[in-house]
Amino acid sequence: MSPNFQKELFQKKLQTTIPTSKVEEDADDSADETASGDTVGELISSSSSKSRLKDSNHDLFTKLPTWSDYFDFNESIEIQDRGFQFNTYYALPKNLDTNSIPIFFFHHGAGSSGLTFAPLVKELVARLNGTCGAVSFDARGHGSTRAIGDGASPAYDLDTFTYDFAAIMEHFLNNILSKDVPVSKLSIVLVGHSLGGSICTAVVPKLNKELSSKVVSVAMFDIVEEVAVAALEKMDHFLDVTPNSFRSMREAIEYHIKHGLSNLRSSAEILVPSLFTEQSDGSVTRITNLRAFAPYWDTWFKGLSSDFTKLPVSKMLLLAGSDKLDRELIIGQMQGKFQLIVFQDSGHFIQEDVPYKTAIALIDFWRRNDNKNIVIQTNWGRV
Repeated sequence: MSPNFQKELFQKKLQTTIPTSKVEEDADDSADETASGDTVGELISSSSSKSRLKDSNHDLFTKLPTWSDYFDFNESIEIQDRGFQFNTYYALPKNLDTNSIPIFFFHHGAGSSGLTFAPLVKELVARLNGTCGAVSFDARGHGSTRAIGDGASPAYDLDTFTYDFAAIMEHFLNNILSKDVPVSKLSIVLVGHSLGGSICTAVVPKLNKELSSKVVSVAMFDIVEEVAVAALEKMDHFLDVTPNSFRSMREAIEYHIKHGLSNLRSSAEILVPSLFTEQSDGSVTRITNLRAFAPYWDTWFKGLSSDFTKLPVSKMLLLAGSDKLDRELIIGQMQGKFQLIVFQDSGHFIQEDVPYKTAIALIDFWRRNDNKNIVIQTNWGRV
């Protein structure tokens, strides 16, 4: 597919803004979910318009899930030299009787939160029988992460996000993981969705020697440089037409489901509340103001495809739909520089829409690329 045709196809998709998609109830994890129109799904809006959707009767009074249904801990970690108190979610390994203990470090996309990975973490922990760890967090300007210090306007460029991520990883290794897990068994897998994928790619060469030696793999979810750059050119329109406020949290959840931002109700119910602040009258307002990030948009994806293919670790690109690879990635994929997996039954938020399949793909990817899992048996010296 030619680059020009890709751009035209993307622009046609974007003109529909947020197409309505049928919601699949997740009665069966392995059932196919409907794919939402993939425009700039991770860049959730901050416009001033007010939604007037009627509340759905579905589970209207059902208690929503919380972080503790997916993670072991929710802690606020203050990192002075980054100027922020980061809201983190994590699960520690419960079974250490294995050669390798993978620790999955996750980074979400713009406008999302650390809880976007909650359904995936639950699947990973279950399928690996507690022999893995997982760390997710709210990036600066997102969720419950808060600035500290003199109140100066924070930066939101790629390097700044990247050094935040490196600082969080270093904190966890030195203060949490090393106390509970034999360091010799640790294997780090970096997983990023959309902008988070760009950050995971950029952070590898910025890690200290101890950390970088433990990174075995990088996985990016649904991000391609050429398509992402084209999306940013239409971002103002996207922000103009997407509601920023809702009359209730349940209404916000229903909106995200009905407009294809979440294709699994269970995923929407854990993620969406973390994107909003509830007011005294029960209405909710979106936390992240993506317009404040506008001066930094052009730093987010520049050179991503080239940087990703050149990483000195194993790499996986997981896409929702196959019409997205740019020239750099097509060449890299043909040369075997990374593993490519395409889920046709998912929207942009792969980790939310198909957590079951995503967990299987990640586990297989880690197992094949972590040399701690390789046991070579020999009869040398035996009679």
